[in-house]
Amino acid sequence: MSRIKTEYIKNKNGTTSIRLRYNGSRYTDIDGKVKMHRPSRILDFYLITNPKSPKDKQHNKDCLDKARLIAEKWENSIISDEYNLEDTEKTNSLVFAYIKKKTDRIEDRGTRQAYKTMLSHFLKYFPKAITFKQINKREQAKAFYDYLTDKALKINGDNLSIKSANKYFKRLRLIMKEAKLEGYFEDLRFDIKLLPETKPEVVFLTLEEYRKLEDTEESNTTMKNAFLFACLTALRIGDLSKLTWGEIKEENGKIWYDRIMDKKPGGKKRRISNYFDPYAKKYLGERHGDSDKVFPALPDDASSKFNERMHRWILRAGIHKKITFHCAKHSFAMYHIIHKEVGVFQLARLLNHTDIRSSMHYYNLCSPELKEKLMVG
Repeated sequence: MSRIKTEYIKNKNGTTSIRLRYNGSRYTDIDGKVKMHRPSRILDFYLITNPKSPKDKQHNKDCLDKARLIAEKWENSIISDEYNLEDTEKTNSLVFAYIKKKTDRIEDRGTRQAYKTMLSHFLKYFPKAITFKQINKREQAKAFYDYLTDKALKINGDNLSIKSANKYFKRLRLIMKEAKLEGYFEDLRFDIKLLPETKPEVVFLTLEEYRKLEDTEESNTTMKNAFLFACLTALRIGDLSKLTWGEIKEENGKIWYDRIMDKKPGGKKRRISNYFDPYAKKYLGERHGDSDKVFPALPDDASSKFNERMHRWILRAGIHKKITFHCAKHSFAMYHIIHKEVGVFQLARLLNHTDIRSSMHYYNLCSPELKEKLMVG
């Protein structure tokens, strides 16, 4: 006999919601009170309350068949959890070992390092011997997130920002999702609502300021050329440090870069292929072999020493803004909005944004008239 009871809730809009309720066994809580284990869930589809046409009746029949299948699967999942019928070999596997294996397989160096940083925070909070069965709980997720937002520290001793805490939590959750797909547990319970992030100020160079930087001497020509090239292509410092001549294509007077990026722990790759203004070619120097790097002396990431040198160059140009290498991407975006009047969908393609919302915030920095014109267009 099934322990799942189907309940029906009539809505005001002429539909009926379906709620499944599990009638479980009694248990004693932490305060010594005897309670019933009766979890419930409301399905995300609806019955038509008073079906009249054959179509409406068939709709209800299909929904009830679907609800029955969901109820059977859910009941099996609960019973499996209650009586420990899951694959014990996998559920008792170490989460740390799984994360390390996934991290070591990531080809992109920057992404691999980001997951290593997440793993270091993981080990500072969780015991190294924690298993999937032990960690896959909402209370564990909340406790780890509270640690990230309250106690976790950067290398310099500062607390993590909400943005960084969210990023590390999302990386661990992504690993957990992959583990679920591979059968380490049936239902993912490692999930909570994250705190909202405050957007950092978007700092960019105007076209006039860009020209000033071009005319300002800097002995570190690699840094200067790479930054000015980044302003014309929106490539990050990590992308430029790995950029090879084989990824720079030229044909019929046009020039573009074409590269494959690995951004996910499972090794799922995506291709980036963007044309750029031929003017940017002046910052590339003399062409070498396809496997040679375009900016061989450029670091993978901007260190504090690198940023200090950049800052001195910016000041010598008479620009009093907090410009970092990442501001090149902002400058690229704002140039295309203000001077080329590109719409939001075109800008998203130029910036290789998979989510258009990542591009939309740039339009808040231009005039209301231009914003309305380009956001609608």
